[in-house]
Amino acid sequence: MKKRNVLAFMLCVWSVCSWAQKVTVSGTVIEEDTNEPAFSASAVLLKTTDSTLVTGASSNLEGKFSIPGVKPGKYIFRVTSVGFKPYYKDVVLVASKPSMAIGTIKLQTNAALLDAVEVTARQAQVEMKADTFVYNAGAYRVPEGSALEELVKKLPGAEVSEDGTITINGKEVKKIMIDGKEFFDNDTKVAMKNLPTNMVEKIKAYDRKSDYTRMTGIDDGEEETVIDLSVKPDMKKGWLADVDLGYGTEDRYTGRFMVNRFTDRLRLTLLGGANNVNDRGFSGGFHGGWGGNGGLVANKDAGMDFVWENDKKEDEAGRLKVGGNVRYRHSSADQLSTTNSESFLTSGTNSSFSNRMNRSKSGNTNVNSNFRLEWSPDTMTRIMFRPNFSFSQNYSDGQSSSVTFNDNPYTRGMTDPLSQYRDYVSDSIVVNDNRRWSHSDGQSYSVDGMLMVNRRLNSKGRNLTLRMRGGYSDSDNKSFNISDVNYFLQRKPGGGYDRSYMHQYNVNPSKSYNGSADLSYSEPLFAGAHLQFSYRYQYRYSDSDRSMYSLDSLVSKGVITQEELETYPLEYIPGVDWLDLARNYQNSQYATYKEHNQDATVMFRYRKEKVRFSAGISVQPQKTYMDYTKGSLDTTVVRNVLNWAPRIDFRYKFSETGQLRLRYNGRSSQPSMTNLLDVTDDSDPLNISKGNPGLKPSWTNRMELFYNNYIPDLQRGWMVHANMSMTNNSISTAVLYDEASGRRTTMPMNINGNWDAWTGLMFNTAMGEKKYFNFFTFTTFRYANDVGYISSGSQINDNVTSDQIVNLSQKSTTKSSNVGERVNFNFRNDLFEVGVNGNINYQHARNDLQENANLDTYSFSYGGNVQVNMPWNMSLATNIGQSSRRGYDDASMNTDELIWNAQLSQSFLKGNAATVSLQWYDILRERSNISRSLSATQRTDTWTNAINSYVMVHFIYKLNLMGGRNAMGGGQDRHGGPGGSRRGPGGFGGPRF
Repeated sequence: MKKRNVLAFMLCVWSVCSWAQKVTVSGTVIEEDTNEPAFSASAVLLKTTDSTLVTGASSNLEGKFSIPGVKPGKYIFRVTSVGFKPYYKDVVLVASKPSMAIGTIKLQTNAALLDAVEVTARQAQVEMKADTFVYNAGAYRVPEGSALEELVKKLPGAEVSEDGTITINGKEVKKIMIDGKEFFDNDTKVAMKNLPTNMVEKIKAYDRKSDYTRMTGIDDGEEETVIDLSVKPDMKKGWLADVDLGYGTEDRYTGRFMVNRFTDRLRLTLLGGANNVNDRGFSGGFHGGWGGNGGLVANKDAGMDFVWENDKKEDEAGRLKVGGNVRYRHSSADQLSTTNSESFLTSGTNSSFSNRMNRSKSGNTNVNSNFRLEWSPDTMTRIMFRPNFSFSQNYSDGQSSSVTFNDNPYTRGMTDPLSQYRDYVSDSIVVNDNRRWSHSDGQSYSVDGMLMVNRRLNSKGRNLTLRMRGGYSDSDNKSFNISDVNYFLQRKPGGGYDRSYMHQYNVNPSKSYNGSADLSYSEPLFAGAHLQFSYRYQYRYSDSDRSMYSLDSLVSKGVITQEELETYPLEYIPGVDWLDLARNYQNSQYATYKEHNQDATVMFRYRKEKVRFSAGISVQPQKTYMDYTKGSLDTTVVRNVLNWAPRIDFRYKFSETGQLRLRYNGRSSQPSMTNLLDVTDDSDPLNISKGNPGLKPSWTNRMELFYNNYIPDLQRGWMVHANMSMTNNSISTAVLYDEASGRRTTMPMNINGNWDAWTGLMFNTAMGEKKYFNFFTFTTFRYANDVGYISSGSQINDNVTSDQIVNLSQKSTTKSSNVGERVNFNFRNDLFEVGVNGNINYQHARNDLQENANLDTYSFSYGGNVQVNMPWNMSLATNIGQSSRRGYDDASMNTDELIWNAQLSQSFLKGNAATVSLQWYDILRERSNISRSLSATQRTDTWTNAINSYVMVHFIYKLNLMGGRNAMGGGQDRHGGPGGSRRGPGGFGGPRF
């Protein structure tokens, strides 16, 4: 027995000693020409005798690799990656050194191998690398001269709405970056409308941590989804210029230019443009939105953006990075819209109907500037400074006509209710008509800044951070309104109908300023674990003064007659004496807010190779003082509240290309101070609002699940994204409708039952031995439980109380389900690309009180796109799609639209630097401008003017001075893509700044 114990002990000692003698080999692999990390490079150790494989590992997203447990001895160290020359080095591992750092390995491009690879394989359209989606721009074809927006529309899981909002896999993109560095701050439209696709090599989408988190390591929960563009290496040298000029039928025009200067440490961008096509470029696929639906819009913009960094490394003393931008934008719009809506009143089918026509002309001018600085005076200290400035000036002129009915005018035989309603007044279905004229103008400016200093106290993660922020804003707005209302169900004693004529002038200056300071501390607990503390104090002050002058009150005071009043122009301002006499003290208000906000957060963070976990809670005491004057009310209110916000974040990394993430956060929010006051605003005779002193704070729970995986060899990936949100005591608006006058009285009220859930499933794969085919599908499901209050339809007097509104309101619940499916299948070779696509969305909605709110509708579309590249540098691109809607009771909503677009382009000059293209939008002239929205209380259909069908000729010129051999004009690769990629897997991005 003793011999066995001695033998076991000796074996244990031998095994421990043997393991202790093994060595770990580590290093970093980058691409020599771009200094970008090389992802998935193969690092192996070979025997010196016969070069057989001993062991190895692949580089991760940062290009780092680690080969553990290697026996001491002599080896051949080799690094390989598709598209690069192999790297070899003789190494000797000794037992006395348990770790060996190879250092940074720079891989050189293998041009001959790249050509062979391009012939036998196609780029993956999308690769998934942990929490990053990487799209290869060369795998997508877009028409010559397209801006970034048209490329993004083609990305699997990406959507671009009519207003330019970008979503990737259900997440809204907040910022666009270039090579890991910010580009025009948070203005994504600048990049989407101006960056040419021929300069983009890769597009990455990921959740970027806030400046605070990235500097301190303390997670403040403020992530934002960003798009990060990798510029082609040949275009990172010298000057890159791109000019696009176009003119077409219907007096459509467009022009833009962009100049970029690239050096090893500098990126400078100058851009500008003007157009009257609502910023819509040519769409290379069936995505809708050609021409825009927001009226006739003309835009002018100009800007400058720069980033510079010195030659110091990221953590080296003296490291300095600076950047900033200046933007100018002016837009003017001429909009004509017609709307018909149905407001649900009581159970059954009782509703109020309204038709409205609105014509408006508006303009807006904005100037914004931002600056950012990061400096490391030593290896333990980092400083960040970010000041901002903005100026805005706007105006709007509008005219509208509306009619309210107590029955559906279309079922009563009307085809144009706005012009025919007077023939039906005797039938008692016309409640009122309202003609309005309005003008408003104003300007505002703001300045703010943030200074953050972080000091590491040791190498184990202990650090201290101070952050200070401050800002000031000032605005001045004025408006004029004339409203002329006839009440057809209310007759005067002497005959005729009741009428109200209001002429108002409003002045609303306001200002605010704020300041805050944050102090945070991180304490390491054990390997991979930290406990983090942070505290913030913030002071906010705001001052708002709304002065209302009712010129119509001069009639009741005997100063002028009604006839004289109606001769005054809209922007008439009387003399000082009359102006003071016309002041509407009941609806003028002055409010001053002083807020003292605190935030104390404790957070536990744990991070290992595959697991990341954080959990914490924020406690937020708030104290607010409000001085408020309105009419006879002159009060000071003090409110003390305590908000709190827990959050949990868990990630598990299955591999370099797959992960699971679970998140939860909860948050309480308080109603506004003015909503808590028992005051009435009756400045609009048809829309009266009241406060509610009984409002309670609301609480929202949000949960999220995200899973993705990717198989590089098959170019196959999939993603599951789900989230759910529930709100208790959410603030809804109760509406009481007076059937006799058409007047609506609204009041905020708490309500329970609002929740929704969303799930998205994405699958993308290449097909065939040479990956000529690609299949993509994206399935979504959404369920919403939408609750609100609807009115009883009872006769409501002018002095209705808050208690009466509560007693007369009924809770309404609309349960709706949406199922969507989007499919794309395409084939792509050296000469052409052909694709088919389709999508369908089904909506099922049921309301527990109103039958008219029940819906079973679906919309679907299907179509295809073709792009052919001729040997003589001519390209033909065309797409056609049928879009249909079904299931609506209103036959005008059940539409079929066959949309066909085409572009023919010819490139010429050296390097195809110049291109002439002919574009024809909506060839069949079938695109309409109708939209529908539905809530628990209302259904609205809207038509808006737009020019959708026109022909335009473009001249495009691209110039790259001092660039690479393929840089002139950007060009297309031999497979017809916009530039193409030179590389295999990996090699994307750059330092995130």
